[in-house]
Amino acid sequence: MRLDIVVPHWAERLASDLTDMDRAPVAVEPGEVVSYDLPDDVYFEYAFGDGNGKLLPDPTAPERAMTIWYGEVSAVRGPEYKQAELAEPPAGLDLGTTDRLRLGSPAMGGQTRRVSVYTPAGAPDGPLPLVVVQDGVAAYRTGRVHQVAQALLDRGDVRPARFAFLEPVDRLSEYAFDETYQDFMHDELLPHLQERYPLADEVVWLGFSLGGLASARAALRATERGEGRHTVAAFSGAFKGVPADPDPYRAPRSWLADAIEDASVPLPDDWYLEVGTLEWLLDVNRRVATALDERGTNVELRERSAGHNWTNWRNGLGDALRFALRR
Repeated sequence: MRLDIVVPHWAERLASDLTDMDRAPVAVEPGEVVSYDLPDDVYFEYAFGDGNGKLLPDPTAPERAMTIWYGEVSAVRGPEYKQAELAEPPAGLDLGTTDRLRLGSPAMGGQTRRVSVYTPAGAPDGPLPLVVVQDGVAAYRTGRVHQVAQALLDRGDVRPARFAFLEPVDRLSEYAFDETYQDFMHDELLPHLQERYPLADEVVWLGFSLGGLASARAALRATERGEGRHTVAAFSGAFKGVPADPDPYRAPRSWLADAIEDASVPLPDDWYLEVGTLEWLLDVNRRVATALDERGTNVELRERSAGHNWTNWRNGLGDALRFALRR
């Protein structure tokens, strides 16, 4: 499809999924027409930057979306775009219980860490797999991961699991290559949850963007330790960067890809990866998926005609949970 965008009189920059929104906006002139050729099944977000540096939606565009990073932006759906069935969980779900925990963390210098633990309605009393979800507040409120899981469980599509939603303090450093955050998850969080809840010897590590990198690193560490069965579910995994150069946007190397390509590194058996074809992370996710396939893991890579946003990720949640918690 062809998209023609007319620049309003007050706009100085055009930000979109193609520029990772505000990371590399395009300079524009009032009245200019900017044209894009996009896939027919695309979901596309864009906004204009004004003289004060604020991103605002296109005043002439009919559809808008609310983002957690930029506020309101414009949204475009191609003529063949299809929203996934569970992108909006069904109303009237009989939900389970959510425990709001606060953990003091010696590994993190005594910081208090917030964890929300969801136990689904209808779950048996015995041990359940644990799904550790990064960016917990956004994943719970915006992604509604627990509601998607409940809907799938009610249909008999997945096994029941307990979900731990973790909220970071400094996600840019913690989710990249902060070993103390990994220490917190493995040596403090997991033992605490194992004492409090009946858990099976199985963990699914689920994350979005940099949370996908943190999840993959956690699964590799646990596998190297020989600690049970682990699955990675990463959406738009920010797999660029190495400890010496952790920039997830511009770093030329990928610590994760290098690790997977090293035959001496033990790997989790199961990997589910999703990425948008309009993202700067497309190539590195393809490289990771290829390396995983060559190592003989059970890897599934899904690509969607979209960018780095929650609409894209919500469209994939049902498939990711079916993969990770398949019967």
